[in-house]
Amino acid sequence: MVRCVKLYSGYYGCDKCDQRGMWAGRMLYPVIENLNLRTDQSFRECSQPEHHHGENPSPFCSLPIDMVKAFPGDYMHQCCLGVMRKLLLLWTRVRTEVRMSRAQIAQVNNRLIALRKVIPTCFARRPRSLDELDRWKATEFRQFMLYTGKVVLRGILQENLFDHFMTFSTAMCILVSPELAVSHTCYAHNLLQFFVDRGGILYGPQFKVYNVHSLLHLAADVTSLGSLDHFSAFPFESHLHHIKNMVRSGKNPLMEIANRLEETIPMKLPETRPENMVKEGAVFILSPGECCEVVSLTDNAETVLCRVYTNLQSYLLTPCDSRIYGAFRAKTRASEMRLLHRSCLVKLAFVIKEPHGHRVVVTVLHTI
Repeated sequence: MVRCVKLYSGYYGCDKCDQRGMWAGRMLYPVIENLNLRTDQSFRECSQPEHHHGENPSPFCSLPIDMVKAFPGDYMHQCCLGVMRKLLLLWTRVRTEVRMSRAQIAQVNNRLIALRKVIPTCFARRPRSLDELDRWKATEFRQFMLYTGKVVLRGILQENLFDHFMTFSTAMCILVSPELAVSHTCYAHNLLQFFVDRGGILYGPQFKVYNVHSLLHLAADVTSLGSLDHFSAFPFESHLHHIKNMVRSGKNPLMEIANRLEETIPMKLPETRPENMVKEGAVFILSPGECCEVVSLTDNAETVLCRVYTNLQSYLLTPCDSRIYGAFRAKTRASEMRLLHRSCLVKLAFVIKEPHGHRVVVTVLHTI
């Protein structure tokens, strides 16, 4: 709206390319390759008039910014609340060949509930069953997309659907990680391109709605602005409850918020103190081949007693070696006790015990 262009539901609604959408009960974007991308120059010159609202330019055009790259997509809405939610609804509610049976959904629910004990406190919410899907928040969809989905769906969801989901999950793990977003962006883009193309075959042409289409432009935003958490809506959503706390009456709430903000100028955002993650039971990645679980804190404030798991193996090989994005399989017999300095315990992870006894170590990738 601030850019004075058509919304995603319009025929020329994509912010990043000039593809004309196709109406089939909803707006679809079927073209995947050889997209003609918008540029700052083409936007300012209104080279595609159908994309703009009339001849009045956006007020932002007076600023020295790139009118395309300065407005990236938001993965909280497009990927978590969009694509991930869409997939879960297809697997649990749509009456087609891709839907899981009631028994399979119950199995997934049992696995999700069992994970409540192992999810670290850095996550805002613990896993809930698919029966409560309508009440899931964006952080829960992110948790499923990046971490728990690969574990709870394995062996239950149809193999071709699971492999397809893993291309999406792997790409998002790469793009949300500050380190991997630098070195593997091109690979993530290829995965997302395959995901969109293959999704039209598995779920039908109506799968390619705007949220799915926007995945094709996600890697380019990461290249320009850094990993996904550098430009997501998560911190804004988190700050909403501070704004709500300023409201004391249902009468003129906006005016009341403005008055409270004026009273606190210069406004200071609430300080968030990093939680001390080094505690008993916490898991950390030490190196590509080792992780540790804190057993007990010692009298020495600088060291902790840890069980170190050595010789970590791949958890999955689809679509790539899962060690790339930090998912490992650990064996108890390949472990030893060590005293470790607290400075080594930086990269947080958590352990999931599978029904057949394997321990799956999952690295925490997101930064918010």
